[in-house]
Amino acid sequence: MQLFKAFFKIAKHNLPAISIYFLIYAAMTFLLGTTSQKNMDANFQSKALDICVIDEDHSTASEAVVAYLDSMHHLVEVENDPAVLQDYLYYRYISYVLTIPEGFEEKLLAGNTSELFTDVKIPGSSTGYFVDQQLSEYVQTLQLYVSGGYTLKDAISAVNTTLSEHEYVTSITFKQDTVSERKEIFYFYQYLPYIFTVLLISGLTPIILRFQEKEIHARISCSSEPFINRSFQIVLGSICYSLLTWLLFHVLATLVYGDSLFSTNALYAMLNSFAYLMVAVSITYFASSFAISDNVAHMIGNTIGLGMSFLCGGFVPQSMLSEGVLKVAKYLPMYWYLRANNMLAGFSKDAFDLHFYWTAIGIQLLFAAAFLAFALVASRMRRQNA
Repeated sequence: MQLFKAFFKIAKHNLPAISIYFLIYAAMTFLLGTTSQKNMDANFQSKALDICVIDEDHSTASEAVVAYLDSMHHLVEVENDPAVLQDYLYYRYISYVLTIPEGFEEKLLAGNTSELFTDVKIPGSSTGYFVDQQLSEYVQTLQLYVSGGYTLKDAISAVNTTLSEHEYVTSITFKQDTVSERKEIFYFYQYLPYIFTVLLISGLTPIILRFQEKEIHARISCSSEPFINRSFQIVLGSICYSLLTWLLFHVLATLVYGDSLFSTNALYAMLNSFAYLMVAVSITYFASSFAISDNVAHMIGNTIGLGMSFLCGGFVPQSMLSEGVLKVAKYLPMYWYLRANNMLAGFSKDAFDLHFYWTAIGIQLLFAAAFLAFALVASRMRRQNA
């Protein structure tokens, strides 16, 4: 096992540079995971907006609408001048302008739902549509009560009571587990394949390339060790190196997330990350078989890591990707890793399916075996042509 020992002697020599890569990417992983969790939590919080309401009807119904919006948003008084209103929207002093035209109450009582309001929103902003939804909900509920025989005054009182009873959203899990589930853990695993791909190709490839230098390669080739045995020792060294990287990330994760890392679904996610680790090792070994330089290795690592992350749903949720992109992504190992992680975390519509989970693991291991076989073939061809 002389090559195996030499592998870690080279790794020890490269330890300062490797440590810098590890610290940078470890910080990125936990930072991205924490940031993503905060952004997700923010999506479930209502936000009061600065809006302007121009009431031209001055009726009981229109005043009720104004009062309803005032209870949830900040009403800003602005001169009823198109130029002034446009300036307020442009400079983001207000987010929405609602005009209640004359005759609003008559149309409402007559059951006419078309063109009850006119509005102006900030282009490309989702906040205006949020107000549209609130108005639609209020008017529809009010018309429902009026159609049911309520007087307008009683209908407004009933609507205010109904809409003030907010529903509180809680998440439930259909499993028994004494350890609490924290979504940050799955965000940690969401970005881990990108980190493994870049970190291993950038840190592991320079070690493997030392064995491909002309003089060292000539000395190794003159030994009595057969080619398969020599390749096995280098691959074994690469796996041990990668396993150590995987363990270090999980030691840090244990310090950050505590016992939550050992909940049932988190343990499934941990095994999933180990399967992808084997994929990253085989991709690294395949890339290094072409005797590339250290700088090229860094470029390849970032290209592969970023490319698969964007195509497969690492940085953009798979639910937001088009069908065409997803069809291409299915031919990449990171897609199956992320499908499994999304299922475990509840980030997708997929219900937990243990059969699919093991299928995803198996597909990743098949990718790993394929890349490793390609790497061995490429190494043999390069040796024959040398």
